[in-house]
Amino acid sequence: MEEGIIKKCGIAILKGEVIAFLINIIGLIILSAIVTYSTISDNSIPTLVISINTLAILIGSSIATIKLEKNGIVNGLIIGAIYIIIYLLISLIFAGNISFSIRTILIIILGIIAGGIGGIIGVNLNRKK
Repeated sequence: MEEGIIKKCGIAILKGEVIAFLINIIGLIILSAIVTYSTISDNSIPTLVISINTLAILIGSSIATIKLEKNGIVNGLIIGAIYIIIYLLISLIFAGNISFSIRTILIIILGIIAGGIGGIIGVNLNRKK
């Protein structure tokens, strides 16, 4: 029975990652269109990217943990942490380095917190059904 629980959590985590990255890609495409055709200043773009990342993790972990009956916060934290690790690895590949600035630390902290909160929301949405 323990193996079934681990498999269920693993599938939820994978599902959360896929959903979060899809939401992030869609959000960044929309943001790029808005920036192209509006007068949004370049200084606000990093804040908007952080917001899109955080929202993507929150939604991804919420949707992924709906089917789980418990440990939503743990699974959500894992989803947030894995998302951030993949995000930083992609940044490393394309940028060549990762500078640990205040923004990077903020992305890490907000991503993990959003994952945990999303996990709590998802498990509690399941209980209301």
